Amino acid sequence: MGISQSAGAYTPRSLNSSILNRKLDPGAKVKSDVERLWKIRCSLYKKEKFTKEEITLLRSLISDTLDLTGRLRILVRENEDFTNQEVETYCRDMNGLQLLFNNIVEIWQKVPDPEKSKHKDDIVSDVMELSTDVTSIVGEILLVLLQRFHLNIVPLLKPLHGLFYGLGLHVKFNCLDKDLINSTSAAGIFSGFLSGVLQLFRSAKILLKRLKFEDDASVAKKKLVQTNIASFVSDATVSHGLHSFSADELRDMMIRIGNLCTDSFYTIGKTSATLDYIDLGDGVHAVSPLESLGSISHVDFVQCPIESRSLLMSGIQLNDGQHYVSDIFLVNGNAFHSQEKITLRAPIHHSSFPASATVRVKTKSGDKWIDVDGDIIAGKCEFRASYMEAFVVVAGYRPYHREITPAGFTYMSDDDSRIRINFPQNCFSRPCIVQFRLIQLNRNRIFSYKETCPDECKYITCISDVIFIKHDDDVIINEPALVHMPIINDTDDYETELVVFRKREDGEVELIPRPSAMRCESTGNCYTFQIDRFCGLALGKANKRQLKKNRRAIIDEFNLYYETEHICTAITMLDKSSLQSGVVKFWTEVVENRFLKRILRMRMKEGLYEVPGSRSPHIRMKDYDVIRIDLDGNMGKIRSLSSDHYFISYLSSSNQNYRSFPVEPRRDPRGRNIGVINYYRESGQEDVCIHLVAVDTERFLISGPRLPTSHSEAKPPSSQTGRVTWSRGSHRSSRSVRSTIAYRSMFEDVPVLSHQSLLVLAGALPLEYATTLGVALRVPYEDILDIKALDQPPVITNFEILWKWRGKIASLEMVDALVSALREVKQKRLIDVIMLASSEKRHLKHSDFSHRHNCVQFAVAPS
Repeated sequence: MGISQSAGAYTPRSLNSSILNRKLDPGAKVKSDVERLWKIRCSLYKKEKFTKEEITLLRSLISDTLDLTGRLRILVRENEDFTNQEVETYCRDMNGLQLLFNNIVEIWQKVPDPEKSKHKDDIVSDVMELSTDVTSIVGEILLVLLQRFHLNIVPLLKPLHGLFYGLGLHVKFNCLDKDLINSTSAAGIFSGFLSGVLQLFRSAKILLKRLKFEDDASVAKKKLVQTNIASFVSDATVSHGLHSFSADELRDMMIRIGNLCTDSFYTIGKTSATLDYIDLGDGVHAVSPLESLGSISHVDFVQCPIESRSLLMSGIQLNDGQHYVSDIFLVNGNAFHSQEKITLRAPIHHSSFPASATVRVKTKSGDKWIDVDGDIIAGKCEFRASYMEAFVVVAGYRPYHREITPAGFTYMSDDDSRIRINFPQNCFSRPCIVQFRLIQLNRNRIFSYKETCPDECKYITCISDVIFIKHDDDVIINEPALVHMPIINDTDDYETELVVFRKREDGEVELIPRPSAMRCESTGNCYTFQIDRFCGLALGKANKRQLKKNRRAIIDEFNLYYETEHICTAITMLDKSSLQSGVVKFWTEVVENRFLKRILRMRMKEGLYEVPGSRSPHIRMKDYDVIRIDLDGNMGKIRSLSSDHYFISYLSSSNQNYRSFPVEPRRDPRGRNIGVINYYRESGQEDVCIHLVAVDTERFLISGPRLPTSHSEAKPPSSQTGRVTWSRGSHRSSRSVRSTIAYRSMFEDVPVLSHQSLLVLAGALPLEYATTLGVALRVPYEDILDIKALDQPPVITNFEILWKWRGKIASLEMVDALVSALREVKQKRLIDVIMLASSEKRHLKHSDFSHRHNCVQFAVAPS
């Protein structure tokens, strides 16, 4: 959809020297048939009047083209070994077929209406059959060639690009024909066409994984097309045939196919380069072995949605010292299964990856998580797997096992020779195998926390690494062991005392003062002390006063360094580009404090800016802690967004601990003239409010005439406000008020086209129809695709398409243009509402669209 007949300039080329001419016997006859078809096409294309003779000639052209598709299908299935030369030859054949198909569609549109109405039933059914065969054979050839990774696939782009152009025309002019959709045979005709389109879409999605796009915008469009194709194929697969579909449902399906074809046309045309690996999505690459990559080319990996993190990771267990260094990646759609192990590369979070740690990948199969060896290659984690449903990369440390006999034993760490543990004679009641694991703390993390969170990280002046010692539970310790450990960055401070941090098996930390520990004179920073209870041990120096008054603060600081907990800040930002179109869109993110400045700089480059006074106090978080977002005051949630969109399940190694959501005005029952964002921490009992952000919504054009916020009654109670920037009535703020009101006027000159009205209309309009409506309103399709590629909620995507057409200044003529465009896309119900609101000179309201358009599951808009 959305491609005009003049948009593509495809010149038909001869099919000479193609597979058809070389392999079929006799070749001369096939060659003459091809030339004859092109002569028929040229003669028909020049015609201005179409009589019965020309119609018969057009039907013969369609019939002969169908024969060519059948011959090509037989040749492909008979061939087993393919070369690059044969790929080029097959591509010339497919290019010839799609050119014939495109021209047949265009020729049929040139037929005058009187003649078209006489022969519509025959021609349209023939064209539908031809479209089914062409899409099916092109999809089949693509699938066969793409599964052979050693072949050059660049020649495939040209015929596929042209075919998507032709399918856009075909859907627009033929598939949406009212008589065809309402006919009794519509279900059978569209079922055949759907089967061919599904074959083509599955192959096109694999092809996109092999293509290289240079800029981020093109990569985003590619991801959009892949996601929408996967959603369409999934919906079509679970449907129970088209015989139960109504005419409106068939129309929705055809519009969705047309939009997908047009999106693919504009995306594939942006590149002619290929990758030497398969991009499985979200930075996960399959690199080897080449001969087996075809078996997993249909698999998609996605970063696990925030709302699914806790449930997916419920059964995972981390070893001592292990922590996440990547996001959680989930297999989406088809299962990842291969007879041979595939080498994969996944992105990792470098900032939390210690230099001395080893990499492990935990893969999920059913309810079990299995550890797989990993390695760092080119800044990514490389590992091998043959079957999995999800995976996550963790950093950990190798265990060493030693046998302790009654004769005693001295253990020396292979990673740090200064760490020694002397087990005396008869230390254990019987001989046993003891596991040693040295956890080297991330010193960069410690220094960053001391710099960014001085109030929470001032009690431990220095600390050693952590050594884990584990033995059988039934073993009795008769004699204490002598431990020799270095304290990194040791300092002499009379206000500190030596302490041992003992991490028990239940995860709790025990603090044991050890003033009797002896310093080793030869090294200067090593200490020797006795211990009779093992598990995780670390030696450090802590503040004496806090040891007596508040040991919990010292233990909490240790948990930060051990990466059990993280100090975070909730930031609230506004999307500047959305504000320019009259939509208030918030961006809330939970950020670890040591990365706060970096994240703020990055978000500012993306067009976001922080709401003044909205930054939360420090929040101590663990992985999978949930922050829930609630709106109050004179702004509310967009009704079409589910409640799952308003909470964040925190994961320290993820770069997606954020939510982006628009808001809409509402009347506050308490009469407040501000918007309020509440942050709650979910717990087993009652949720706890940890932060509140008060927003002067009048500054952002969210509701009616501006009210004076400087009046004392307009302010919320001091117990409910955070640090809020209020307008005090100064000369500068008064000028801001006047400019805001002047700026608001251009949104409300035509109430039915105000930003509030268009936002309501966007919520009542299915995404497929918004795309078609944008085309009818003459919005450039490149701009529509850019908006769709932003991966926003459908209501905001629809609104931005409408706003791209509306612009800064509205007029009554634009209302007529909108009505005409809605009439073109067959939305009479919306036309009646808009015309009524326009005649009453009022805004659109949600109650105007109380009876929403009921789309079947198959036609649900992709996210």
